[in-house]
Amino acid sequence: MESPSVRLSLAQWPAAALLIDRDGYVVAGNRAAEKLFGYNQLELREVTIDELIPAWRPLDRSADLSDTSVRRHRATGHCHDGSTLPLRFIQLFVDAAEGDAALVVITPRNSAGQATPIRNRHSEERLRAAVRAGRIGTWIWDFRKDTMWWDRAMYRLWDQDRQRGVMPVASAAELLHPDDRPWIRRLVAEQVASGASEISLECRLLLPNGLIQWISVNGQIERDSSGQATRMIGASIDVTARKNAEDALHHSQKIEALGTLAGGIAHDFNNILLAIAGNTRLAIQELPLDHPVQSGLAEVAKASARATDLVNRILTFSRQNDCRREIIQLQPAVEDALKLLRATLPAMIEINCKFTAELPAVRADATQIHQIIINLVTNASHAIGDGAAGSINIALDEVHVAQGGPLTPELKAGRYLRLSVSDTGSGMDKITLDRVFDPFFTTKPVGRGTGLGLSVVDGIMRAHEGSVLVSSELGRGATFRLYFPAVEAAPVENKPVPSQVATLATEGSGRRVMYIDDEDSLVYLMTRVLQRSGYRVTGFTDAEQALQVLKERPGEFDAVVSDLSMPGMSGFHVARAIQEIRRDLPVIITSGYVRAEDRETAKAVGVRDVVLKPDTVEELAQVLERVLDAGESNLLK
Repeated sequence: MESPSVRLSLAQWPAAALLIDRDGYVVAGNRAAEKLFGYNQLELREVTIDELIPAWRPLDRSADLSDTSVRRHRATGHCHDGSTLPLRFIQLFVDAAEGDAALVVITPRNSAGQATPIRNRHSEERLRAAVRAGRIGTWIWDFRKDTMWWDRAMYRLWDQDRQRGVMPVASAAELLHPDDRPWIRRLVAEQVASGASEISLECRLLLPNGLIQWISVNGQIERDSSGQATRMIGASIDVTARKNAEDALHHSQKIEALGTLAGGIAHDFNNILLAIAGNTRLAIQELPLDHPVQSGLAEVAKASARATDLVNRILTFSRQNDCRREIIQLQPAVEDALKLLRATLPAMIEINCKFTAELPAVRADATQIHQIIINLVTNASHAIGDGAAGSINIALDEVHVAQGGPLTPELKAGRYLRLSVSDTGSGMDKITLDRVFDPFFTTKPVGRGTGLGLSVVDGIMRAHEGSVLVSSELGRGATFRLYFPAVEAAPVENKPVPSQVATLATEGSGRRVMYIDDEDSLVYLMTRVLQRSGYRVTGFTDAEQALQVLKERPGEFDAVVSDLSMPGMSGFHVARAIQEIRRDLPVIITSGYVRAEDRETAKAVGVRDVVLKPDTVEELAQVLERVLDAGESNLLK
């Protein structure tokens, strides 16, 4: 260790004195130092000088050593009990057996030589706690030697074991994200050459465990009398949580903007689909079964059904599709979807399931759980490839999520059910991973996919107040992890998926319906559809004209069906006006898309039901029958 002469000097020195190595570790201290800082000799050897005197900086050994003047520094000392002490210190090069070493001599600035009163200790403890919570580390970059010194917090920040010895800058740079190294090197060189006095940047670290951590770096450039940069002193702050929150907000804003666009076009698109699908269905019903046109009409019906599904998927991703969440067990819903999928997957692909027993329930839409499984498993199958052997692994387990965790910053703290879907497919590179949830982004060949599958999954999970994460490497497959908030309530029996509900036969029995829509083709279509169900229909393309007729002949109609979005007057305005003309007259609203707030408004203005286009053909006659029968039952009572 140190030479006997140095130890003897320490013991005999009347003031507090510490011997430190080149990295700032305390090698030895005298009794005065022990008394001043409240540490014993063994404890002193476990700390660094910057923990005792944060203002300490290493000596510049490249400076002119012939300068024998000693510079005194004012600083604040940090004692073992958390109190602080105003002091002065000097440091000198010494001849120690271990080579580079310095002697730090400390004298209190108050005559009594006592620590600051205890009230300052509490402030100091709060400051230290804030620094730890804020994950702040300090460092010194020696430009002449191209070395770097870190304090203890820096080693924790960069997830590194503390090392003795000033490290080469190249070693520290290896921890930077490979994509960030070139521009950081270029920026520092430009700032140093330009004569700048400080530098600020945000960059990424690639930690040993493979995770990415964001840091904010601020440095002060020191220069000699000739203006030559000698070193930079700075601090690094972990800003990973903030960057994750910013990314989540940016993604949410992008999805919201696209969702607004999707909702805006859905109404018109669904009107077109309703006209196509409805008239095709009527033609199929009116023509003989052996008519040569039947096969062509069947293809038109299939195409319109696919288009309808596409619109529903767009509305799901934009969270504007209706979501009916109930308390269910997730496992049966997942198993039901897998049963439907198994027959569509190549025989070479194996599906393995691992479900933890006695999992809590979740509040979810069973239909959308089916959609999630279908999208993820189909995506995994495509990643494995046609004719290739592989496996898709599906797991369900319970996890506890901490508030603001690095992987799930948008989730609230609590219990979650985690649904994991992994495959042995081709995997994804970083560029693909960054865009995997973007709407209409796909790596599949033209005609193989729409690019909406994963964005729909993302939209469903956000609607369920959950989250979806993905990890992947090229050649190593991909894993999607979905987090559903767990609920304590007992599960209820799953209701059948809407597409599985049988269509009921209806009979209008000559009851009179006023149908209002600004689209001529839809008025024509729905008039024919309802007439075939036994209703007498009067159609209008002008809402004001329809209301005028109702004012003149209020007793001639048993129900009113109105489109929601019409120029000049919405369906809700129509419903309010009808309430003033005839309060007992049932009003039903149809729309190309329905938001949650639309359903609330519908209740407020007395609307009996809302039917989503283009399902109007199948549902409207049933809804009318239910609403009118309920009204007649009330009258009998």
